[in-house]
Amino acid sequence: MTALGVPARVRTPRVTRVVPVAAGRLLRLELRRNAMIWTLPLLAALFWFDTYRRATGLPPLWTVRGMAMQWRAMFEFLPFVAGVAAWTGSRDGRRRITDLVGVTARPGWVRQLSGWAATTCWAEAAYLGCAAVLYGVTAAQATWGGPVWWPLAVGATCIAAATALGFAAGALLSSRFTPPLVVVVTLMLLVVVSPSANSDAVGRLSPLSTETLGTSAGIFHSFIPDLSIAQLMFYGGIAVAVLGALGLPAIAGGWRLRSAAAVVTVAGLAAAGTGVGLAGTSDVTANGVVIPALHDTASDRPTPYTPACDHGGSTIPVCLHPAFKTYLPALIAALDPLLGEVAGLPGAPVRVTQTASLQFDADATIDGSPPVLHLTVFVPTDTVPNSRYTTDDFVDPPQLAAAATITRTLIGVDSSGGGSPAQQAVAAALLKAANVPLPPPGVGLPTPGQMPPAGSPAYAAAQRFAALPAATRHAWLAAHLSTLRAGHVTLAQLP
Repeated sequence: MTALGVPARVRTPRVTRVVPVAAGRLLRLELRRNAMIWTLPLLAALFWFDTYRRATGLPPLWTVRGMAMQWRAMFEFLPFVAGVAAWTGSRDGRRRITDLVGVTARPGWVRQLSGWAATTCWAEAAYLGCAAVLYGVTAAQATWGGPVWWPLAVGATCIAAATALGFAAGALLSSRFTPPLVVVVTLMLLVVVSPSANSDAVGRLSPLSTETLGTSAGIFHSFIPDLSIAQLMFYGGIAVAVLGALGLPAIAGGWRLRSAAAVVTVAGLAAAGTGVGLAGTSDVTANGVVIPALHDTASDRPTPYTPACDHGGSTIPVCLHPAFKTYLPALIAALDPLLGEVAGLPGAPVRVTQTASLQFDADATIDGSPPVLHLTVFVPTDTVPNSRYTTDDFVDPPQLAAAATITRTLIGVDSSGGGSPAQQAVAAALLKAANVPLPPPGVGLPTPGQMPPAGSPAYAAAQRFAALPAATRHAWLAAHLSTLRAGHVTLAQLP
């Protein structure tokens, strides 16, 4: 009597419901044994070496520091978290236990989601922990405003999308070479996308887009979250769609579970597509990127603030936005000598204020009655590691811009080197007496107050006029300024 060999029929387990307690135990097991734990010291070191040193080298502005966690931190986090997620996703295939785990009571999709969730939890914990350190330092240094959370939300969503894509790549290509390949591809995408992040609507969805702040940097106007919302929809939709796609194969579970996965996939694709469509309607303004369907017109109103003002050693008040209050004494010390040289002259400013914009280059204008000198300062949004934005970096450009504007407005010397020899000599003498740094002849572009060539009559006149007592210079200018501005004064007539 022989036994008949009846092949066992392997059935995909059908689970109609997942017990929360069992799912929690599986997640805890994945958290304890996840490979991302070993990557945390590396992520912390990379964050300190690049993002932290860059961010703390910038002015202590909440928006600038917050955007560093989106612009810079993505270079450190995304490639490595995607690689570790790929390693976790390829675990069953690398160990050749796919058939073994396929007959367990736990659906394949649930097991995969647990592995992805554990990897993502550790990655998010590292990212938010680093952000907490940077925000804590900023809280101790900032003089105005509060934390901006939108950049952190975008960064956290990008990490979730990166781990989802990496996990899916590892699950589909179960090889030990997949994780390093994912790291390289992710890093290459970041490098390629970075230069073109602002080129079009799709490029604006990149976490590296630098158009988010505009020229107000969330200081003179509220931070506009329109682009951040579109980015959240795009990257969140990618993460949801990829995770849903993992539940579509038959091995993932029963038909009900696969149907739910299909719904999740469609929802994710719809969210990502909506993000792209919204970005297509975006427009770059001075205060940031505006998306009409998401824009709140209340954010267009200027943010009220009380300027930080001080007279310093002169009678002319100098006012800055309170976010830059720490730079006020140095700016006053740089402007006071020149303001004292022209104080009381026709057209001379009676007040110095900061304009409601942060341009890529410092600028100055004089207008109004009585005249007011408006200064535009430049605040960088990125720097190289171990390079700090100093007080001189803040003060020097406005000082030169103010000097150019004052000499052009009061004396008539323009930026192309125009003006009579006497006008050029007086402008150079005033800036020399006020300790404004003057470029030597032939260096850089011609600027108002550039010292005339040594040995020339204008150079001798400038040296002679600068050597006069301050009261004598001021009295002569008060008596002859209109004639000098009209170009009717010769070098010989200068005292």
